[in-house]
Amino acid sequence: NLTVPKAFEELLPDYTTEPFPEDLQVPEPFVQNSFVRVCSEEPKFQSHFPETWLWISGPLCLYCVERLYRYIRSNKPVTITSVISHPSNVLEVRMMKDDFEARPGQYVILHCPRVSALESHPFTLTMCPTDTKATFGVHLKVVGDWTERFRDLLLLHSNQDAEILPIFQQRRYPKLYVDGPFGSPFEESLNYEVSLCVAGGIGVTPFASILNTLLDGWKCYKLRRLYFIWVCRDIESFRWFADLLCTLHNKLWQENRPDYINIQLYLSQTDGIQKIIGEKYQALNSRLLIGRPRWKLLFEDIAKCNRRKTIGVFCCGPNKISKILHKLSNSSNSYGTRFEYNKESFS
Repeated sequence: NLTVPKAFEELLPDYTTEPFPEDLQVPEPFVQNSFVRVCSEEPKFQSHFPETWLWISGPLCLYCVERLYRYIRSNKPVTITSVISHPSNVLEVRMMKDDFEARPGQYVILHCPRVSALESHPFTLTMCPTDTKATFGVHLKVVGDWTERFRDLLLLHSNQDAEILPIFQQRRYPKLYVDGPFGSPFEESLNYEVSLCVAGGIGVTPFASILNTLLDGWKCYKLRRLYFIWVCRDIESFRWFADLLCTLHNKLWQENRPDYINIQLYLSQTDGIQKIIGEKYQALNSRLLIGRPRWKLLFEDIAKCNRRKTIGVFCCGPNKISKILHKLSNSSNSYGTRFEYNKESFS
């Protein structure tokens, strides 16, 4: 038995000491009215029932089903109908595929086994199939090994400064597989009464499909006014969709809706400035501006012309422009106009 300090007996008069069990060691002497019981028994651990598989099996099954569905959907190669070489190292590929449906603003994933067995790359649709035409197309900028090899397979003679000349020679194109289409924020651009579309360089591709859709017919959509801003460093880049812009502009003028689309083309570099393509595109020559857009004034003008309306802002371009537009969209104005910002991460 242990000797209990007298001060402890005064605090607990009913406390009695008992001998320790045989399997326990005698504790150390009291130090500052406390003691420690030391257990000599070996620790015993009991494992839990494995539960990790319960948490990963569900998402893993969904992933496998999604991959299987995508493989079945894209296992048949498309038919390449034409290849067009545009200025500034841009290639346009037009294709056909049975039962392929897409909406403007969506994108697809291209896979060419002869270029790379493992690589696939996303590209925004610049032309969607309609009731009158089954073809769809993409514009891709030749940067990097994959696009360079893909271009070399499609073109007989690569020429970066070539005019817009389709290849009429009969030849056998490599097998090309298309997965998609997949959705993007730009699908909502036709669901606003007023939309502001800002493109930087090759970032114009998602808006090209929207312009093509409006060319086929604009009256069935909610959109009633479109502000289209395109900023490029090289004046030759405007030729990618110069025909499309002029055709749409002329059609709206013939239908007495010249205010439906507001086109502003900005050339950020002024070296060797000249008219876009001469007499052929007079409508674009008058809308070509030198320098960069003054975004704050642009937003104020749009808000003033569209008081108390909700405007969709869509941007596909450099992060610097995107941040400016995002900040201006969140700022308030004195006209009661609300800007809703949308962004695409690739072109």
